[in-house]
Amino acid sequence: MSKLKIKSIIFTLTAILIFSAFLGLSSQSFANAASYDNVQVFVQTASSLPDYFTVSAFNMSGYLVASSQTQYPAASFELPNGQFIFTVTADQSSDQIYYVPSPAVGGSVAQGNLAMPYYEAPVVEYGYAVQQVSGSTTFTISTQNVTSFPTTMLTIKVVYANGTVAEGATVSASVVGSWYYWGYESNAVMWNTTQADGTATLVTPEAPVQVDAWSWIPVNLPNNLTTVPVIVAGEEVNVTVYWQPTYVGLAGSALIVPSQTSASITLNVQQPNYWVTPYGAQATPTTGGEATASSSSSSIPATVYQEQQGNPLLKNYQAPTTSTSPTPTNPSQTSSANSGLFAGSALLPTIVAFAAFAVAALSLGVATEIHRRKPKD
Repeated sequence: MSKLKIKSIIFTLTAILIFSAFLGLSSQSFANAASYDNVQVFVQTASSLPDYFTVSAFNMSGYLVASSQTQYPAASFELPNGQFIFTVTADQSSDQIYYVPSPAVGGSVAQGNLAMPYYEAPVVEYGYAVQQVSGSTTFTISTQNVTSFPTTMLTIKVVYANGTVAEGATVSASVVGSWYYWGYESNAVMWNTTQADGTATLVTPEAPVQVDAWSWIPVNLPNNLTTVPVIVAGEEVNVTVYWQPTYVGLAGSALIVPSQTSASITLNVQQPNYWVTPYGAQATPTTGGEATASSSSSSIPATVYQEQQGNPLLKNYQAPTTSTSPTPTNPSQTSSANSGLFAGSALLPTIVAFAAFAVAALSLGVATEIHRRKPKD
């Protein structure tokens, strides 16, 4: 056997070995990747009125990981192993407006006997399930009308990072997966302020709820006037600095899942983008009535503001306040994206490309060797 043939065989075997190594790497990478389980959720409503359904999956931190809107009482997700909170809202497609004859005025029918509209809220049902996912599974969630949903009493204790109790802190609760549909009916207490012992009592639907707590603490600054010399247009000017009240916003949250009836929340300092100042809460106007992120004693957490603005029953509601707390007025679907050369869906094409490149390079080497030695054979 000639040296050329031996070298050709060596080149070929090397290419095969490298390609096999890449295939092994691919198999190992996919074996180590997270597997996903098919989860099918069916809905059993208490009435036949709902027109569409929103089925959502949250992790045990209360973050939305998947959601589906459908006209059918069923949904399907692909989820990794773990424990999840599945929620369902079933409601009518629109609010109902009815018209009735206008009431009598002074014993006679109103002029023109005009029909007067009145608003009737849509029928809304809610249900949830806490489910451990470790393989493909199917289960059913039963829903109930939100107006007759059972309630439970929650005790929330709020403390600062140093362990002292937070008196006068504002506490707000929202139902996971259905914050839009619950207002402040007589049988629910979704907002409150903490007492001298740092505790507040809420009465919420017997469902998973996200509880937010926050407080604004005044900062003790010198109240005397201070003169600072500055250079303006080449001239030294003594500028008087006027100190104004300054506050620092602290907030925290907790997820409560039945049968849990209490929680402790530690307040920590939050950055300005955590807060939203409700329109009308301060003198400074905003464009088109839009709220802007701010760090002032009238600001509230952005998630709480979103909840209140989305619910027509809460839009004009004012939370309880104290002298040190503000005056207040959330997974669209969320996902995590992998990045990098060997991450996510790019893994297999990348490996195949490397393998093809290696084989092409070795083949080119063989062809060059053959071409170089051909005259000598």
